[in-house]
Amino acid sequence: MSPVDALNNSISQHAGAIHRSASSSPAGGGPEWDSLMRHYGLAPLDPTERAMIVQAMRLSRGAVPAEVRIAFVGLRVWAQRELDRLRADPAATSLPTFAWTEQRVRDLVERETAAYELSIGIPPAASPPPASPAAPVAPAAPSLASIFANAQETSKEVPWAGMTYKTTTNLNCVHCGGPQEQPADFMCKYCRRPIAGTIKPTA
Repeated sequence: MSPVDALNNSISQHAGAIHRSASSSPAGGGPEWDSLMRHYGLAPLDPTERAMIVQAMRLSRGAVPAEVRIAFVGLRVWAQRELDRLRADPAATSLPTFAWTEQRVRDLVERETAAYELSIGIPPAASPPPASPAAPVAPAAPSLASIFANAQETSKEVPWAGMTYKTTTNLNCVHCGGPQEQPADFMCKYCRRPIAGTIKPTA
């Protein structure tokens, strides 16, 4: 077995272990999931934040997606280090599976997190339908007189006259900086944590 194939097997084994432990956990995580997090040297989220995510995402089972994503980020970091080590070996980089493995590692976090969310019943985020391009309309050629008349009229107006402005607020996730994409959605699409963080109880 080539070192690239061995790396791919290891990635599959680790990803499988993360999926099995996360999906078999009760909603928000459990002892087995906590044990896996400790095994990988990862700190679990605060119980209050876990509870907020379970409620906001309406989880009926499974570890919170934010922690699962953190586990896959850790796996990608390890796999990237292994790839960098193999890159020094011309025999490894000449294999046709090397480029495929690079792409697999690059996409690992997004692909595996999305697969996990789907496995516990979280539908993929809907993307807006592409806008159909309008048929171009050939403008009528203006006469020289109308150009000067228009310029004379508009020169009397202030550019911002009659303009009304709508107040908007753009929220960014306090954890990863990702933008809020839906006005009423307060779970970050990127790191799957509450955009505004947890509410700390006052003494």
